[in-house]
Amino acid sequence: MLLNDTSAAGFLRAAVVFGLLWWAWSAYTWLTNAIDIERSAVRLLMLGAMAGSFFMALAVPGAYGSQGLWFAVPYAVVRVLHVALYAEGLKGSPEQLRAFLPLAPWFLVSPALVLVGGAVDDPARAWLWTASLAIDVAGTVVANRGSTGWRVSPAHFAERYGLFMIIVLGETVVATGLGAREIERDGIFVVSVVVAFAAVATLWWAYFGFTQRAAERTLTRTPVERRGPLARDLYTLGHFPIALGIVFMAVAGEKTLAHPKDPLSPGGRAALGVGAAVFLLGFALVRWRAVHRIAWERLAAGAAAVALAATLDGLAAVWLLALVVGVLIAMIALERVRLRGLLPADVR
Repeated sequence: MLLNDTSAAGFLRAAVVFGLLWWAWSAYTWLTNAIDIERSAVRLLMLGAMAGSFFMALAVPGAYGSQGLWFAVPYAVVRVLHVALYAEGLKGSPEQLRAFLPLAPWFLVSPALVLVGGAVDDPARAWLWTASLAIDVAGTVVANRGSTGWRVSPAHFAERYGLFMIIVLGETVVATGLGAREIERDGIFVVSVVVAFAAVATLWWAYFGFTQRAAERTLTRTPVERRGPLARDLYTLGHFPIALGIVFMAVAGEKTLAHPKDPLSPGGRAALGVGAAVFLLGFALVRWRAVHRIAWERLAAGAAAVALAATLDGLAAVWLLALVVGVLIAMIALERVRLRGLLPADVR
């Protein structure tokens, strides 16, 4: 979707659709943390949600065009099944059911707006889908304020969100590889592939480090009855910009390998600079929520990535990507040195 429209509006539309997908996936992560999925009725409903997700994914590239309802209808099915699964799965856990019930109206209104949006044209569609996402976020903040009924497994959340990041990084590899289909196999091809691989490897290293371990450690040490809001902030909300930044950078990687010797287009440079900045901002938010420390190196690296992408408009794409990767590598190295003497060994 974003490759077809790298204007500012295109970035915002892509972020909204990714937000809808992210919210649906996160909802099922919470669900599988709370209920027993071994029962046959629950498994059948889960399979229905999986089928809906498949149809939804196929429609994503044309979601703002002719595929609006093909995206909206299965999305609504997935979200309604989520509420049904909670109601069915929490019958034996009245405390968690009481915590979920205030959320149910919000989680039914939200997909209804997506459904209406799929039936109308843009820009009304974009506004309705944005409103849907806002209702989901507001619902989790307002309806569960002060709730102590959620029972969250820190290991489950850390594993599931870590796996999601691996999936997003894997899709980045695929997208980047597609960009290299037509370029000549020569020296610049080798350099481009090495730089693109280094970009993905650096993003992986940046995630599976201090912040990821600190989030799980903080959630583990939090009393059980207070884990719900913290898990929401660290994972459902805090990880969204991290994943979105990877998606943006995948666009930059694809455009780089498609034409490594040419300067990136304005949209490609925006995907690179904004993607790196959003990715790193997500870490800063998660770190502050987890340990109340400012991620100075990550904020500085994000600002540097934006500056490089904004000013070096005449530089060949492969060298611009290499510079941003160099900034990320320097950030990781400086961060490790600074944190070594400040934090326990299990979270450094």
